[in-house]
Amino acid sequence: MNQGSSLHGEFSSISPAEFFYRNRQMAGFGNPSQAVYSTVRELVENSIDACEEARRQPDVRVSIDEERSGIVRIMVSDNGTGVPYGEVPNAFARVLYGDKFTARQRRGTFGLGVTMAVLYGQITTDSPVIVLTQTSHTTGRSYQLLIDIKNNQPVILSDESHEREGPGTEVTIRLKGDLNRSRNRVYDYLQLTTVASPHANMELVINGSSVMRMGRWHQMLPAPTLASKPHPHGADLELLRRLVADTGERSLHDFLVESFQRMGTRTATRFLKFLSINPRQVVNTLSRGDLSRLSSALRSYDGLGRPDGKCLSPIGKDAFLTSVESVFAPSALTYGSRGPTEWSGNAFIVEGVAAIGTGARAADVPTLYRFANRVPLLYDSGEDVLTRMLKKVNWVKYGVGSTTPVSIFLHLCSTRIPFKAAGKQSIASLPEIEHEALSLLRELGRNLKKTLKGDERSVRDAQKKREFDKAMKQVAQFSAELAECDAIPSTAELVHRLFEVGYHV
Repeated sequence: MNQGSSLHGEFSSISPAEFFYRNRQMAGFGNPSQAVYSTVRELVENSIDACEEARRQPDVRVSIDEERSGIVRIMVSDNGTGVPYGEVPNAFARVLYGDKFTARQRRGTFGLGVTMAVLYGQITTDSPVIVLTQTSHTTGRSYQLLIDIKNNQPVILSDESHEREGPGTEVTIRLKGDLNRSRNRVYDYLQLTTVASPHANMELVINGSSVMRMGRWHQMLPAPTLASKPHPHGADLELLRRLVADTGERSLHDFLVESFQRMGTRTATRFLKFLSINPRQVVNTLSRGDLSRLSSALRSYDGLGRPDGKCLSPIGKDAFLTSVESVFAPSALTYGSRGPTEWSGNAFIVEGVAAIGTGARAADVPTLYRFANRVPLLYDSGEDVLTRMLKKVNWVKYGVGSTTPVSIFLHLCSTRIPFKAAGKQSIASLPEIEHEALSLLRELGRNLKKTLKGDERSVRDAQKKREFDKAMKQVAQFSAELAECDAIPSTAELVHRLFEVGYHV
């Protein structure tokens, strides 16, 4: 017995905080440079979400100071809703705790990012996170928090009244970071954030000096997203068991209608008839085998509509075009969109902008800017599904070549982004997303081709106009000499009228 115990070792479990303490590179905190960028990113995501919840145009200020060699202090403040005081300790000092687990589009995904920044700061500088927050109609409060890593619980060092100018939140984290190497990434991230969230205003202050203030390219706030019922194609066995447990003694027909979107009375009747199941059967009498059969049928059934798009918040044509034009000043733009559709029951939309002359280098493949749920993705582009689909397109066919600087801006919004890791930088390859992204890229390519052909025609027409103008001036001069006139008549208006009506020579 003792020998067996020594062979097998001692079994134990660890808390989520302990797991990410040991594997922090999975969440984007693998080195000092990436840690600065990831901390800014996570705090800014939360700030913009909080402002949109309050239906306010976001004003987000990012301040980064290098206190001494290798130690960086990052402070992000916003004008959002503020955090309910009873939730502050858990929201900032408990891993996998948050309000982002419903079926609607949010920038955050795992309830992990901010607490990972707090955890990284704690283990590299032994410093608490400082949270100053104020909700509407209340006085502000200031907290200093640490994480009990072993038990995944908050440790409250201080909790006191502290007013601020209006509702919102200010978070300060000290950590070991490389400001020199991360500075450009942070700048690019904030700049591209104003592209994906054109209603937001961003300010970046480094070592006391304002280095960037931009945004508010579009005045309209995005429509608020609504939590939606599950789509039947996402009904795995575990989801069905949970829904059944919450349903009680209802008929199977009523259970389907009330628990899922796109499952109306007629659709539920057709579906159960297809399965040859009694629609009046009480749902909590179904066996595990029955639920497994029901799950398989729901996930493969073709007679369902597209998912409800109210849970999604695409950037939209006007806002996307305006923001790209404001930041990059291209010579021509085109927009396209695909969806809403779904992968495993998760609704998604892919939208994009193709831009000519954005300062990008000319190449056979356009420069790609990736966004997921309005968040710019700056790392790990090589394995991303959007990058892979971009490289599958024959861009030469659409007139893109070594003399044409073209940029593509692709935004995937979904109730659940299939990130490849907790660092949220690369999107996994799924057939449904591949199909829609590739179709969108080809649509943008066709629009680009029309634009480039139009530009070529304009250049040719301008050259013809110059040649025709020169010839007409010579004709006018010779005619004046033959008529023995001192004044040579102007031909500019005649040439202009000829080309205005599309005359070609």
